[in-house]
Amino acid sequence: MVYHRPLLLAFAASFFFFLSFQSLFSTFPIFVQGLGGEAAFIGATQGSFALTAILFRPLAGWVSDRMGRRVGLILGSAIFTLSMLLYCFVRDLKSLLFLRAFHGTGIAFFTTAFAAFVSDLAPSEKRGEIMGIGWMSIPISLLLAPLLGDFLALGGNFPRLFLAGAGFGALSLTLTLALPETLKSSHQAQTPSPVSDIAALVLLTGALGVSYGAIISFLPVFLDEKGLGPSGFFFSLFSSILIPSMILGGRLSDRAGRIRVATPALALVTLALAFFPLIQSHVLLALLALTYGLGYGTLRTTIDAFILDRVLPTARGKALGLNYAGFDAGIGFGSLLLGFLAQKYGYGSVYVASATAVIMAAAIFLWEVSKW
Repeated sequence: MVYHRPLLLAFAASFFFFLSFQSLFSTFPIFVQGLGGEAAFIGATQGSFALTAILFRPLAGWVSDRMGRRVGLILGSAIFTLSMLLYCFVRDLKSLLFLRAFHGTGIAFFTTAFAAFVSDLAPSEKRGEIMGIGWMSIPISLLLAPLLGDFLALGGNFPRLFLAGAGFGALSLTLTLALPETLKSSHQAQTPSPVSDIAALVLLTGALGVSYGAIISFLPVFLDEKGLGPSGFFFSLFSSILIPSMILGGRLSDRAGRIRVATPALALVTLALAFFPLIQSHVLLALLALTYGLGYGTLRTTIDAFILDRVLPTARGKALGLNYAGFDAGIGFGSLLLGFLAQKYGYGSVYVASATAVIMAAAIFLWEVSKW
């Protein structure tokens, strides 16, 4: 199909937004250490970012549904641009913690509004495919951003990194200003879908967030412990398989049905997590990166489309905001609890626990959808 100009512009805006965000992945902990922050404070800065993202999701959904998708997109990209500029002036840990929290509000506004914007452009029969196309900007930018961040911060030149990040944010902001508003105003009273209509889907997204948090938080040290580090090899393969899985998975869910696609995707995620503790070679690591990435990418897109199938257009922002808050909470709180588990039983145990969480959420999901 031919994709419309607004979708392509939104895709480009999202690409630069996440290029700004992900350029800090491999460098920000080093910046925190340079200010005197120890391991616990590095975790606190990440936690403050995630916590504000969770707290602002409901507001971001309300803004997107009441004031328009463009408002949320503009707010998010503007916050990211300003935050990256302000990092250049941070000289103490307290200021950094507050700025990091402010930075986190940007991702809440942008991603919630972006998902609603893309969904507005998608006809119901191609909803999964279009959502997959839209979110493809994340794995594409992930292939480039960490390496670019390493280069920009070479020799401890963090101001150059932050200025470049602000530039990427400004490009995102410029593109969002060129977007049309897709929220259709309605003067008819509409009753929003109850939360119970999507609760099982949000729970499933939260469990997927637990598994993703287990990987981004503990896999680097787990592989180092086994002599298989660094973890860039895994994340490169994971990102590369996300690109086709998000597009093809979404398209397949449009044609075969959401449940028929979600069920095998859940099986792939669970299977990969169950085998993580057994990693002894790069061959198995590569297979697990591809297996988990295929299941993860397909499932995220399918869940988004499933939620949009069940809510009114004027409630899309709130519904998607709630769903992404579930994902953020799964990463944040899941990683916290899994950290205690890893400390007592080893890093392999976090993947067994994550697989269990996904299985339990999948059981609830399948039981609920059987009644729909």
